[in-house]
Amino acid sequence: MMLCVRPYVQVTAEYRLTDEQGNVLDQSPDSEPLSYLHGTGQLLPGLEAAMEGCQLSDRVIVTLTPGQAFGEHRPELVFEAVRDNLPEGVELASGMTLTPGGQQGRFSLRVVSLTEKGAMLDGNHPYAGKTLTWQLEITHLEDRKPPIDTGSDHTPIKWVGLND
Repeated sequence: MMLCVRPYVQVTAEYRLTDEQGNVLDQSPDSEPLSYLHGTGQLLPGLEAAMEGCQLSDRVIVTLTPGQAFGEHRPELVFEAVRDNLPEGVELASGMTLTPGGQQGRFSLRVVSLTEKGAMLDGNHPYAGKTLTWQLEITHLEDRKPPIDTGSDHTPIKWVGLND
């Protein structure tokens, strides 16, 4: 029986991402091929659902609305930041991405433009508000074992006496 995409299968796929006008936003091999562990929430849910059951060499075309992809563009996430609130010693330029400290890369601000006071920043995902189409071809599948559930995700309490 041929391996198919299901939970705990490592999937590698060549892809091409386009917007509604057919403009190519990203593709492999210019960047890295898509590689993820299926069923672990690493992909957008609609994209992962479309891949379920596919086999090696299958081609998949998936179109997702903004609500299914990166959300609607939210104007309240575009704002002006004064220079004192921007990173010190960094020469800002339009298009660059800033990642606030302590967020471990989970939140990014894109510099839209420089202003007299500082910079206009946009906290929306770059593809927010866009209907996106992925064209994928599965190039590699590898079965992985699910993690062993020990029933406990913590260290047991070690009791000590007051005089210890």
